[in-house]
Amino acid sequence: MPVRQRQFSHALLERYTQYVLFQDDEQSLKPERQPKRVHNNLVESVITDYDLSLEGKQVTEEEYWDKYYTDTPYEWNNGILEVKPLSDFRSNLLRLWFEALLHEFRNMRNNFQQISYEIGFNMHLRKGKSIRKPDIGFVGPKSLKMQEDECTYKGIFDLCVEFLSDSKPSEVKRDTEQKFKEYEEAGVKDFFILDRNKTHTAFYRLKNDRYEKLDPSDGIIRSEVLKDFQFRIKHLYSRPHLDSLMDDPVYQHYVKRDKRMAEKKVEIEKKRADAEKKRADAEKKRADAEKKRADEKEQLLFKEKERSEAYRKKLAELGIII
Repeated sequence: MPVRQRQFSHALLERYTQYVLFQDDEQSLKPERQPKRVHNNLVESVITDYDLSLEGKQVTEEEYWDKYYTDTPYEWNNGILEVKPLSDFRSNLLRLWFEALLHEFRNMRNNFQQISYEIGFNMHLRKGKSIRKPDIGFVGPKSLKMQEDECTYKGIFDLCVEFLSDSKPSEVKRDTEQKFKEYEEAGVKDFFILDRNKTHTAFYRLKNDRYEKLDPSDGIIRSEVLKDFQFRIKHLYSRPHLDSLMDDPVYQHYVKRDKRMAEKKVEIEKKRADAEKKRADAEKKRADAEKKRADEKEQLLFKEKERSEAYRKKLAELGIII
């Protein structure tokens, strides 16, 4: 029968992200420290039409596609149903911040596709077959594109991202070990594991058909699948407001580009206006100086005329007429 669950409403979470998404203080996650509307509305009861107890149930691939692929959290591993664990609040904050960063990157109009967590892909492996729904999947510019009317990807994702929450040890092992091996064998070029507790956060890149763990000395992850996409690992946990990253050399080529360009345009217009005002002030100053010189010359001529008239009168008094 259906199972009642307490889970996060993604729509509500996104609606109120502005209140709590960029808080550095972990204490802000306590309900009493959250805005009331977030605390009252973010978590809601949901009646699901599937039973989480089906974890481990054996079903054929046809049954999976027909009954369990759409609108359920199930993945399929060589005939066995495996449930994707529900995310917790802090994992959602991590996810929303990371997706906000990706949104900024998409504004560069890069030729790649970002695939949501509802869509899966097939992997034909040496020891069977697996159908996975990564939390985020990416298709690079040189790979098979997903069509608008398709509900599953027919190729292999170039980059898979999995977000860990307070899962059971078996679920953590599934993401960090089992999926690691599957993605490696299937040829997923990059595999990111993002753990809000930092414990299992890891970044892998396929090299000579084996995953090589990225451990950058500068703390910056650079993606080869998403050309020019990069981020500081520490920011996954501090979640700084994206406006504060505009001048960071790691992000400045893609984060808030429109805003930066608008601000630059305003700055250019201000400089132009200032320069125009400076030219106008200089012209006024030159005109004032020219007028002053003309007035001084006019006064000088007037005084000279007065002196000449006085001299002429003096000579006339002496009987000298000129």
